[in-house]
Amino acid sequence: MLGLYGFGGSAHLTAQVAIAQGARVHVMTRGAAARELAEALGAASVQGATDAPPEPLDSAILFAPAGELVPVALEALDAGGTLALAGIHLSDIPPLNYQRHLFRERQLRSVTSNTRTHAREFLTFAEHHRLHVSTHRYALDRADHALNDLANGRFDGAAVLIP
Repeated sequence: MLGLYGFGGSAHLTAQVAIAQGARVHVMTRGAAARELAEALGAASVQGATDAPPEPLDSAILFAPAGELVPVALEALDAGGTLALAGIHLSDIPPLNYQRHLFRERQLRSVTSNTRTHAREFLTFAEHHRLHVSTHRYALDRADHALNDLANGRFDGAAVLIP
């Protein structure tokens, strides 16, 4: 069982990859449009960003740049589970309670950048499995609107700036 916290540009592709590989994916996100997309893509369950998934997670990925979700996601992990922080930027993480968040060998990991080889492998996989990319176009001079819409959960998938 894989939990995805936040469901934007990267997460909606990650969900498709995980489902194609046989994983049960549970999505926790705040935006109504993102929840609808997660359901349409085949998530096993979809709930609010701070809601508990219906079953303990083997692993989770935090895509949202919200440090306050780290304890929430850690608590949702089963024994030995791993939480990966996928974003480069993250707000401060509140204090963790060892018993609730880390006990039973739960792990917290960061990520690293991808290589060209990773990109080629992903594009080959995406082509073979026909991943659906949900995009919303914004003129370059409306980048501020794109950021505002993103911050307020007004679209699913990813924003694309068009020069």
